[in-house]
Amino acid sequence: MDKLVAGHSVAAWKKSGIGALVGAIVGAGTVAGLMHVAGTDFIDAMGGSRVALAGVAILYLLMAAFVGFGLAAPRTGARLLNVADADELREERAGMGRSVIVMGAIGVALLALALARTPSFPTAPVPAQAAAAVLAFVIAGGVAASWAWRRQYDELNRQLGIEGGYWAFGLSWIGLTLWGAADFLGLGPALTAIDVVTTLAAMMLVGAFVAIGRRGLMMR
Repeated sequence: MDKLVAGHSVAAWKKSGIGALVGAIVGAGTVAGLMHVAGTDFIDAMGGSRVALAGVAILYLLMAAFVGFGLAAPRTGARLLNVADADELREERAGMGRSVIVMGAIGVALLALALARTPSFPTAPVPAQAAAAVLAFVIAGGVAASWAWRRQYDELNRQLGIEGGYWAFGLSWIGLTLWGAADFLGLGPALTAIDVVTTLAAMMLVGAFVAIGRRGLMMR
């Protein structure tokens, strides 16, 4: 019995590791490719804060693409995503489809913001008004969708959402407080408004992974 449990654990770790490795390779390749296309001058003009925000946006978009691919091709997707098999993908299609929409929308909004035209980046491709409109639409749509979908999640997913939000808030509070204090005291790099947006968006992902990992759902 112990051998069976150990074998299952090893297999689960292997699957999770392979999925993480594939995701890391695709993510790194995508970011490297986009930076090459954009060019050094464009990246330098963006500055570190915008690049960081764009990186988080691309991460959201890649996650949406991965899950969307898994839903479109369950057999292949089950080998890459953190699910038991293709049947689970089919059974969870509705909920995971909503996740694809949410992650994709957040990624688009963050990327539009990172590429928004401002006095400090006048050559940016996205007009400031357009970026603001996209962000407002996504936030309003997210609030409306959360209300509309509130009864469509089971108890586990509700609890994961609460725990993920708890970790996201806690980590954001710690990180932003220390960063802001260091900036105020002249002991660290400046904390800009866009850095706050990036930190909150990144910690949403980190919080979700922490909540999932604490329940042992990273190995399935």
